[in-house]
Amino acid sequence: MTSVVVTTRDVVGERMAGPGIRAYFLARELARHFPTTLIAQLVEFEPSGEACEVLDFRSIPAHNALQRARVVIGQPDRQILALSPRRHKLVFDLFDPNVLELRELYGIRPKFRQSVHLSREWGRLRMALMRGDLLMAGHRRQIDFYSGVHSSSGGDTSGSWLNRWIEVPFGIEESRPHPYPPDDPPTILWGGGVWEWLDPETAVDAVLEANRRGIRCRLLFLGSSRPNSEVSGAGSTERIALRAKENPHLIQLNHEWVRYRERDRWLRSCKAAIMLHRRTLEAEFSLRTRLFDALWCRIPVIASDGGFAAGLVREEEVGLVVEPSNLESVTQAIVDLVTDDAFHKRSVSNLERIRSRFFWSEVARPLVQAISAWQ
Repeated sequence: MTSVVVTTRDVVGERMAGPGIRAYFLARELARHFPTTLIAQLVEFEPSGEACEVLDFRSIPAHNALQRARVVIGQPDRQILALSPRRHKLVFDLFDPNVLELRELYGIRPKFRQSVHLSREWGRLRMALMRGDLLMAGHRRQIDFYSGVHSSSGGDTSGSWLNRWIEVPFGIEESRPHPYPPDDPPTILWGGGVWEWLDPETAVDAVLEANRRGIRCRLLFLGSSRPNSEVSGAGSTERIALRAKENPHLIQLNHEWVRYRERDRWLRSCKAAIMLHRRTLEAEFSLRTRLFDALWCRIPVIASDGGFAAGLVREEEVGLVVEPSNLESVTQAIVDLVTDDAFHKRSVSNLERIRSRFFWSEVARPLVQAISAWQ
């Protein structure tokens, strides 16, 4: 049978961010169909009946597994790009538009090392678009973006190239989270990091304004220090920490990333989830992986307009879409979800209706089919 390696440089363990979560669950799904190995940065990882072999990326067994694999799946890092296309089928997972995140992180006048880093990442992306036997996007608009990148480099974006693409959004577990009593006052959850391309300050201002209007609520930042210490960029953490110190009863910032298996305890007690961004190119092509925690726990979502998350919230009526960086729009959305019980209940019902579409077994299906066709 075809041997498969799923690899990531992100952390897999007790605390995981988007890339690590995605690699872990895709490997588990693929292991139902093929001999599969997951290679990752293992931190506090305790195997418990894993269907696939799990190896630390720094180990010799991981290097050997990578060389032996027939199919290798991962983001376009140097190690994967160095593999021989004659011995391996290369599947590049481009769900995270890393080059656009770095563009926001480094700003319009990047330092020399930042410019070198950004240039290198663009080069790896272009090479992946050229060399990948299969290319994975989180949604259709990402394919449009990558087609533009490939075309600008002189690449052919005709039907044969587009046929190499599959859409694999983020997923959720099929198990149901444990119920927990709601917080009092109601909590609005910021589920991920506070990176430079996001807009946590407007979320803070909106919660404070809602309280000034007599609507009791508070804002919880689930975690700020990313599990992977090698990922640079403090984002807005210091500014948010200062605002939390000034308003300790209304703004709570967890400095340590919440353990993955404990996150439902925090999520299920919240009234709504909020994910805000500024108007940037990154926002238009992002996936927002923390959207899927809200979907798993059936928490209505407040999302800035633009990108996959806003499209899903609007089309499926699972929350409210707000104008980016508009304090009044965000404040009103918080007020509506906190005070309008009928609207909140409809949003929860709609979340329940669509959740099975995003089970990992469903979102991984196109990948399983593509690999099966290579056997």
